[in-house]
Amino acid sequence: MDEFEPKIGDWIALYGSLMRGLGALDELGLGARMRFAGPCILAGELFDLGAFPGMRYGNGRVVAELYALLDVGAIRELDRFEDFEASRPRDSLYLRERVELLEPAGTEAWVYVYNEVPDASARLVAGDWRAHLSTRGGG
Repeated sequence: MDEFEPKIGDWIALYGSLMRGLGALDELGLGARMRFAGPCILAGELFDLGAFPGMRYGNGRVVAELYALLDVGAIRELDRFEDFEASRPRDSLYLRERVELLEPAGTEAWVYVYNEVPDASARLVAGDWRAHLSTRGGG
């Protein structure tokens, strides 16, 4: 199996509108295709892009949720949602990459990394999309 292709049992970390209770996961009908495992922390920086966030690599911490992949087809749905196309990564809005999590330590997970350079003023220092939504009145 290709190391760049997800397989059943892989972890995926979600940090934005796909987190529980924020609607997108339910809209995509993926609840039964992935199992929520708990909170996790990514190394990186989170940016408010308007209706959704974008994570980039950096020295900060990003609050996320960890899911076990129960159906590989769920990744195809997520790829479409995140505008990731493996055959044209340069043109994709997000890249799907495997990263090592800060917490739980020693865990690798797939994550969608924003593929553009965001406005630095849009950085969410706390790295928490859910908390940010509650303060801006969008949650």
